[in-house]
Amino acid sequence: MSLPKKLLSDVTGEVFENCSVCENKLDDQLYFVEKAYHRNLGDSNHTAIFEYAICESCKRDMMKKVSRESMLKMQDFMRQHQEEMEEMMHVENDLEHCSFTQQPIEELDEYHVIGVIKDGETQISPMVFGPKILESYQELLSEETKDFFDDFNNNFIDIPPELKKIFDKDIKPVLF
Repeated sequence: MSLPKKLLSDVTGEVFENCSVCENKLDDQLYFVEKAYHRNLGDSNHTAIFEYAICESCKRDMMKKVSRESMLKMQDFMRQHQEEMEEMMHVENDLEHCSFTQQPIEELDEYHVIGVIKDGETQISPMVFGPKILESYQELLSEETKDFFDDFNNNFIDIPPELKKIFDKDIKPVLF
């Protein structure tokens, strides 16, 4: 089964080959992909503004840097939405609707797509996070964790400066 286009690298059009953090090959290991999309100015199309793939080992190491406060809030969020999350993980997602609100992506100005991949196949159904969920998730983060994400963005996510100016806001990953 081939991966959905939205989980392939926009740069190469292919499956991600290396971890964006440690640069190790992702060939036979579990890894996570996140891509952020934003509506193009003047039309209804969306463009990926950042993408990254991160191996399970780097993700585990990075989770250790998330503040205890943020971790507790994220766990509480997951518990509150456990039933929804479990259902989403096992239902084939068309990647055309927010996984939480079911709002079509053509109605959204921005959204993130997240996938868990091993051996070229998704391990759970990929998820789409629309702006309402992105905002709710960002509110869970402590200042310490937001600073960590800022460092992660600056070091591993290449958002062109002209796009950062247009958005005039923090765009943080949600994968953690």
